[in-house]
Amino acid sequence: MRRATLGGVTLFGMSVLLAGCETDPGTDATTAASAGDSESDSGTDEGEPWEPIPARGDIVLSHVVVNQAVDVPIAVAGVWVGPQDRNTFVVANRDTLLRGFWDIPEDWVDREITGRLDLEFPDGTAVTKELDIFIDAPSYAGDLKRAFTFALIADEFPPGVKYQLSLWEAGPGFEDQRESTTVTKSPIDGLEQIGIQSEPAELKVVLVPVKYEVPGCSTNTAEITEDEEKNFRDYLHEQYPVEQVIMDFRRDSPIEWNQELTSLAQLWQPLRDLRDVDLAAPNVYYYALVDACTGGIDGAGGIAPGLATDTKSAAYERVSSGLWHRTGTYHYETMVHELGHNHGRAHIFCANGDAAGTDPSYPYDDGVIGVWGFGIRLFKLHSPTASWEFMTYCSPTWVSDWGWSKAYNRIRTLTSWDYEGAAPDEGPGSDEGEVLIGLLFKNGTEEWSTTHGAREPEFFSSGEVISFDYAGGEVVASPTNVQILDDGTTMITTMVPRREATFERATRIDAGEPRPIVLQTPETRAYKLRAPAR
Repeated sequence: MRRATLGGVTLFGMSVLLAGCETDPGTDATTAASAGDSESDSGTDEGEPWEPIPARGDIVLSHVVVNQAVDVPIAVAGVWVGPQDRNTFVVANRDTLLRGFWDIPEDWVDREITGRLDLEFPDGTAVTKELDIFIDAPSYAGDLKRAFTFALIADEFPPGVKYQLSLWEAGPGFEDQRESTTVTKSPIDGLEQIGIQSEPAELKVVLVPVKYEVPGCSTNTAEITEDEEKNFRDYLHEQYPVEQVIMDFRRDSPIEWNQELTSLAQLWQPLRDLRDVDLAAPNVYYYALVDACTGGIDGAGGIAPGLATDTKSAAYERVSSGLWHRTGTYHYETMVHELGHNHGRAHIFCANGDAAGTDPSYPYDDGVIGVWGFGIRLFKLHSPTASWEFMTYCSPTWVSDWGWSKAYNRIRTLTSWDYEGAAPDEGPGSDEGEVLIGLLFKNGTEEWSTTHGAREPEFFSSGEVISFDYAGGEVVASPTNVQILDDGTTMITTMVPRREATFERATRIDAGEPRPIVLQTPETRAYKLRAPAR
């Protein structure tokens, strides 16, 4: 027997009022559901049990969807929709809503109808869930109670599970209604697989607080509450296609920062240093959270280093940073957005936002999400026309089915690295090269540092070069990538050409003039790292 999902009990960590019942395989579902009912509800005048009949009166089971964050049709007009014909992916072992929608004719007689959901699991066990709804109007996706809404917990959602939803008369008295000639079972031909992806999908995040000590501002985001910490995890879990979010909050080892931040990008190098200290796997994301006593630093509330790629050697790009605002939800939404960039996603255009570098392939006008959304942690529906993609600068935000697909393709690739095994001499991160990264701030100052990693040669195509001088007079010119970040900071990236040798100096050309590059040192950097306890 599977875990029950009953009306009024805790579901996905939230208390919801969905009337449903579950029976053991082989048990008559209606008998189990009606146990304890009064004699007047039991059926015929002779007291015989009511034997359910298919719903009458030409009610139509129009379509069935699953929603783990976005609506995914799995049957339309009784015809099964296979994974290859769907709008996006369905993730295994994740809390999910399965919803059936109806249409009714003009002469419909208002009454209760039972929705019966039959599930068959790969291990051969089966379960039936039932839900009675008084139907007096067409169903509506924006109301959980105006559809046959069944909540399936993660344990009930393995790859290979089959389903069929059917409609039945909830009680006697309507046998005289015409027999339906419409779809009252979906899929019509019997149980079909829901169509769940078999690949594992996990999101690993290290949330790093910042102890910020500058004149006029003394804060430490390590002091956020456990509930606030949980919100970061829940916001990610709701909007990213994963079985689980594995988050490590470094409450006991914040970054200690002692100079005024001029860009949130300054927090990336300490995150990269932490990656090295942790011997971090290449699929782990690092996010710095700082309360800088301001609503924005050069207009930015969060920032990520461009659009990260999906190679192990680009692990150094899986860092981002954002502000803590003490009240509201902006800081949670910012983390969702910045990790979107870390997953390779560009901004999405919306009329009331001013995001730069938007993706022209987005399918919905004005950046709206386009399909109904649902939060499996905060238990809230999100309108397809009044919610905007979380990669826009409009609000309120949610994930679109298009964005869900983009994220899933990236996440299943990175998650697969944990399951493919490693050679005995292979380290957890990438050690394929050394990258030189420069941040040129609008106030004229610069910060330069090196880190482990690599990018493909075509990435370095800006037309600008950096010269590296080695012993013996050897000079090697290395092509660069140049990006303008959201706060106006210029980021220059290049590969260090001789990994096996230490360069004596590096030089870039600025307005025709050579400018020496000065690397950060422990003495000149504005931060201290406290190694996490092991």
